[in-house]
Amino acid sequence: METAAIATKCDYDRDFTGCVLSTREYNGYHDSDFYATVWDEEMGCVREIEDGTTRAYAPSKYHRADATPEVRAKAKAWYASDPKIREGARNRLSRAFAAIRVGDEVTVVAGRKIAKGIPGEVVWVGRDSFNPKAYRVGLRLPDGSRVFTAMGNVEKSSINPPTEAEIDAEVARCNPY
Repeated sequence: METAAIATKCDYDRDFTGCVLSTREYNGYHDSDFYATVWDEEMGCVREIEDGTTRAYAPSKYHRADATPEVRAKAKAWYASDPKIREGARNRLSRAFAAIRVGDEVTVVAGRKIAKGIPGEVVWVGRDSFNPKAYRVGLRLPDGSRVFTAMGNVEKSSINPPTEAEIDAEVARCNPY
C-alpha cells in the first residue's frame, strides 16, 4: 500500500533541489517536455521525473544539475548495486572476451574447405569482399600453411569468464553518476 501511495504522489509537490543529477529536454513537433534525473530519498533510487512542458504554463523548476557530492555518491552506489546492471556488464565482458582477434588460438568448427577440429592461430581479420556485412579470418595452421575462412567457421579455443573485479571495474566505468 505504501508503494502505491508514493507512486501516485504528484512530483510537482516535492522539492528535489540539491538532488538533481541531470536534466534533459525532449522536443516534439510543436511542444517540448523537460525532464530531470533525480535522487529520490523516499524511494532510495534514481529516477526521472517530468519537470515541465510547453503545452501549458508549466515552467521547469530544475534548470541544471545541482546534486551534492553525497547525493552523487548515493546514486553511484545505487547504480553499482543493481543486479541488472551487473548482469549487463557480465554479458558485455563475456562478448568482448569471446571476440576473435589477431593472435588468438582458434579451432575450426564449420565449413567445407578446412577439416573440422583443426587448430590455428589468427593472423588476419577483415571484411569479406563479397559480403560487406561478414568478416573473414586468416589462419596459420600447425603445418605452417595459411588459409582463409569465414569468422563464423571458427571458435576461440579458451575463453575465461569475467572475474568479479573485472565486472566491478566495468560497472564503475559505465556509471553515469
